[in-house]
Amino acid sequence: MPGIAARAERAIAGVLLGAFVALAAGFSLGPIFEGPDEIEHYRYVRALAQTGRLPDAELIQQYDAGAWGEFHQPILYYALAAPLVRALGDDGFDQFEERLNPYYGYRFEVPGNDNKNIFLHTRAERFPYRASAIARTVHLLRLLSVAAGLGTAIAAYGVFRLLWPDRPDRRLLALAAVVFMPQFAYMSGVITNDALSYLLITVSLYLLLRQLRDGPSLRRAALMGVVMGLALLTKLSAAFLVFPAAVATLLDRRSWRTAPLTVALVVLIAGWWYVRNWALYGDATGVEILFRWSAPSEKIGDGRLALDIGWQRFGFAYKTFWARFGGGSVAVSDALYTFFDALTVLVLSGAGLRGLRALRRPPAALERKQAAVMIVYGLAWLAAAFYWASRVWSGNQGRFLLPGIAAWAALIAFGLDAWTPRRLRLPLALAGAAVLGAVATAALVGYYLPAYAVAPVPDAIARPLSYRFDGLAELIGMAPAQPRARPGETITLSLYWRALAPADRSLQSYLHSAGSDVVRRDSIPATGNLLATDWRAGETWAEHYIVTIPADAEPQRAYPLVAGLYDPMAGMALPAQNDAGVEVTPIVGRIAINGPPQPGEPVARFGRVAGLLGADVEARGGAVEVCLTWIALAEMDRDYTVAARLESADGALLAQTDRPPRAGDYPTGAWARDERVRDCLTLTPERALPG
Repeated sequence: MPGIAARAERAIAGVLLGAFVALAAGFSLGPIFEGPDEIEHYRYVRALAQTGRLPDAELIQQYDAGAWGEFHQPILYYALAAPLVRALGDDGFDQFEERLNPYYGYRFEVPGNDNKNIFLHTRAERFPYRASAIARTVHLLRLLSVAAGLGTAIAAYGVFRLLWPDRPDRRLLALAAVVFMPQFAYMSGVITNDALSYLLITVSLYLLLRQLRDGPSLRRAALMGVVMGLALLTKLSAAFLVFPAAVATLLDRRSWRTAPLTVALVVLIAGWWYVRNWALYGDATGVEILFRWSAPSEKIGDGRLALDIGWQRFGFAYKTFWARFGGGSVAVSDALYTFFDALTVLVLSGAGLRGLRALRRPPAALERKQAAVMIVYGLAWLAAAFYWASRVWSGNQGRFLLPGIAAWAALIAFGLDAWTPRRLRLPLALAGAAVLGAVATAALVGYYLPAYAVAPVPDAIARPLSYRFDGLAELIGMAPAQPRARPGETITLSLYWRALAPADRSLQSYLHSAGSDVVRRDSIPATGNLLATDWRAGETWAEHYIVTIPADAEPQRAYPLVAGLYDPMAGMALPAQNDAGVEVTPIVGRIAINGPPQPGEPVARFGRVAGLLGADVEARGGAVEVCLTWIALAEMDRDYTVAARLESADGALLAQTDRPPRAGDYPTGAWARDERVRDCLTLTPERALPG
C-alpha cells in the first residue's frame, strides 16, 4: 500500500477535526432546551450558579418544583458550567418554561417540522441572540460540549494510533467515523454532562492502552486514577469502566503493583459524592431517589431488569445511536437509516471475517491484549445501554452507547478494512470519510435544522386561496389540490399563509374535515415554529401537516376541509372573509377517502378517465333502479355528473336524472385510479310503467 507522510496524515486529521467542530457547532445552533433533558441539566447549572450550594432536598424543591430532574447526577460538569451562567445571566428563563408546545410529540418517526419542538420559541432567540439573555447563555454554554466533543475525537485518534501504528489509512477512517457520527456530533452541541463523560471515558481508554504498550508506572497509574475519578464525578455510567480496566489489569501482571494507586485516587476524587448521597438519601447513586421523588412511573415493572422488554425496545436505541435528534422527535429519512443498516452489515460481517483470519494467524501478544480491552470496552457500553433499556421506560436511547464511541469507530474501520483491496486502502479510506461526512452534513442541514425552521411557501401553489382572518393573516393556498388517501395511510396536507400584522395574543392554526374527524389537526402557526405575536407584515410560511387517516374510516367518501385561526383565550375561531370582504366558511378543499384499487376492463369508456364495468337494472313499484359500476381509468381534475334517461321502446323520454355520483358524497374528482365505484339511482316516470 502506498504510504502517507506523517505531515499529510496530520493535515487530513486536522481537516477532519475542523469538520467536526463545524458540524457540532451547527447542531448547537438548534433552538434552546430541545436537547435530551437539556432544560433539566441547565436548571442544575443555574442552581449552582445562583446559590453555590451542593444539591440537596431543599435546593431541589426550590429550583425544580419538587421534581428531581437531573439533580441526581454527579456534580463536575455542572460545577464547571456554573461560573459561565453566573457571569452571563439568564434573564427570561422563568418565563421560558411557560411556553411548552401543547402539540409537541406528533408522529416522532416522520421527518419534517411538524411540532418537533418541546417549547415555543420567539424571534428574539434567533442568532445572534442579542435580544435574549437566556438564548445567548445557552448557546455559549453549548460550546463547552463542542469543546468536549473535540477532545473526545482527539483522544479517540490517540487510541487508533496505539492500535494501528502502521496503518494511517485505518486510523483516518476510524477518526472519520467518530467525527461524522451524527448522533455524537449532536450530543456535542447541547447542554449535557454526557459530552464531558465521553471525553473522560475515552481518555481513560487511551491511558489503559498506553499502559499496556509502555508498561505501568506510578505516574501513569496516578493519571489514570485522576481521569477515571473525574469521569465518575461526571456521570454514574462511568462505573462501567471497571470492566475494561479489570481486563487490562489482569492481562498485564506488571500493573498489579500500581493498580491500588489508581483505585485509591478514583475513590478519593469521586467517592465523597456517593458517600454524601448515601448520607442524604440512603442511596449512593441517587437514581432510586429520582424514581421515588420525580418519576416513579419511569420504572419498568417493579424496577428489576426486564430483559425481554429491553430487547424489544432496543431497535429504537439502535436508531438513536446513529441519528435521532431532539429527544427522539427528529428523525432522518428511511434512506439514511438504510445506509446505516448497510454499513452495520458490512462492518459486522467484515469484522467476523477478519476474526476468522486471526484464528488461523494469531496476532502478536500486544495486539491480542489490545483487542481484548477494546472488545470488553465496547461490550461494557452495550451492556450499559441494554441495562437502562430494560429498567427505565425512557432508557432505550442510543446516546447511552456513545461513551464507547472509540470502540464503535474502531470496529467500523476494522470491519470495512476486510473488504478493501490492499492497494486501495488509503483512497478508499478517504472516500469513506467523504461519504460519512456527506451523510452527517445531510443529517444536520437536511433534517435537524429544518425541523425547527419556518417552512417556506413554494413559488407555485397547487390550490390558491384568499381568506383573511381579522386583519392579521391571510390563507393564500393549500396543497395538494385534490388530497386523497386510503384508510390507514399517512399523507401530508399543506397550508400556505401570509402575515398581515402581528397579533397581540397567541393564536393557533387548525385544519379539520367537516362531517368527520378523518382530518383534525391543530397547531401553533407554522407547525409550532412561529408565534402569532412574532408575525411581520408580508412574511409567509407553510404548514405541512402530517395526517394519518383512521384505519376504520369509511372508504369512498369525500369531506370538505376547513382551515383557519383560533383564539384559545376567547375560545373561538377568528372570522374569515373572502376578497369581497364577505364573511364566509373557510373551505380550502376536500379530502377523499379512497377504496382499494381493483383494475378491470370496462365495457364502455368515457374519454380516458372513466369506464363503465356493468349495470344492474331492476323495476320496482313503477320505478326503475339502476346500479352502475364505474372504474376510474385516471385521476380526474373535475367533478362529472351522471346523466341517465329512461325511454320507451319508441324513444319517448319517460324519466331522466342528472346528478353527481353517490348524490355528491363521492364525486368523480375524488376517485383514485383503478378504483371501482358503485352508484345506484332511481328513475321514476310520471306515469306508471306498463306491466
